[in-house]
Amino acid sequence: MKTKLLLIMPSLYAGGAEKSFISMLPLLPRDKFDINVMIVHEGGLFYSRLPQDIKVIEAPKNLKIALGSIHGDFIKKKCNIWDKVCKIASNIIIRFRTLFNLDFSQLTWMLWKNSIPRLETHYDVAISYTNGITNYYVIDKINATKKILWVHTDFNKVKANHKFEYTYFSKADKVVTISLLCVKSLKDNFPNLKNKFICLENISSGNIIQTMANEYYPKEYNKEDDKTIKILSIGRLSIEKGFDLAIEASNILYQKQFNFKWFIIGVGSLELDLQNRIIEYKLQDTVYLLGQRSNPYPYIQHCDIFIQTSRFEGKSIVVDEAKILNKPIIATNYPSVSDNIKNNITGIICDLSPTNIAETIINLSKDKSKQKDLITNLNKMCNGNEEEIEKYIELFHINQ
Repeated sequence: MKTKLLLIMPSLYAGGAEKSFISMLPLLPRDKFDINVMIVHEGGLFYSRLPQDIKVIEAPKNLKIALGSIHGDFIKKKCNIWDKVCKIASNIIIRFRTLFNLDFSQLTWMLWKNSIPRLETHYDVAISYTNGITNYYVIDKINATKKILWVHTDFNKVKANHKFEYTYFSKADKVVTISLLCVKSLKDNFPNLKNKFICLENISSGNIIQTMANEYYPKEYNKEDDKTIKILSIGRLSIEKGFDLAIEASNILYQKQFNFKWFIIGVGSLELDLQNRIIEYKLQDTVYLLGQRSNPYPYIQHCDIFIQTSRFEGKSIVVDEAKILNKPIIATNYPSVSDNIKNNITGIICDLSPTNIAETIINLSKDKSKQKDLITNLNKMCNGNEEEIEKYIELFHINQ
């Protein structure tokens, strides 16, 4: 018999976990799994890439409301007056969440969980593919023989109530994270649960990425301007991604009259602040915030240098994708960077400072031999990790 799976994601709007999720689904063998997915907020950049042969389960309305802070349009369009009153009350309480010693997701779940119905359909395996509310939902509300939770970041960087998380981790059969450093941080924080924590790499399909990278040439790039160094970064416009450092580094490069353009793909809460910094430094013709792109791979394919300016990461999917496309990569020395980059072999690791970022860009752009060596190494060593799916299959399978 096939194993009946339910996989749950908050949304498919953008992000590394979302891309990994979409890359994983086509690789799961249909003769072994009956695949059902629940995307709490439907739509988004990657939603159209859901395989046509899987069943999409509608999320309960109040689960959508609980996650509505991510997608406010849902609240405006589909909630009745009482729902809106409850949501306003929730937001007021959440502003004082430190009094309850819970983070945003934990307190939101405590406020909403009693109004969210259980899903009565029985599944062999239920999987929350990202941390937060969907983890709590799987444990409290899903009827399944086996339950698997995911943590897509370094838990040492998560401002969560550990006792609250322990309750849910302890009820899961396995808790998956995405790098050995992330496994270590979970074991350090929850030593009594150390046997539950395992590492599965995010799936990056080399064939899919290569095909999508050839779909078009980015209109923002100037084909005729070969002398300008095209720099690219991709990620949420949030503090952990370090794009403020990117703009500071850009200002240093600009003052040195270095000929470059830096393109940043992503959206997030810091967009206005970053745009104001760009204006302050008069970098409007040099640094470009491009917003979202459903297919960013042509931008990676045709850039000269890919840069990751993060303060911390779980394990960066976009760096792995840039490796697959054999691009010279510079990455800041965030704690898990060695899971992504072998320094001077598959990329250059620099200090987490605007000055060193700028210096590393200048040095790498001048050193054509180093660029060639990096590209050669990447071509030999980095072609995707579809074989990682065998570990997913083993984890998701259940003996009938």
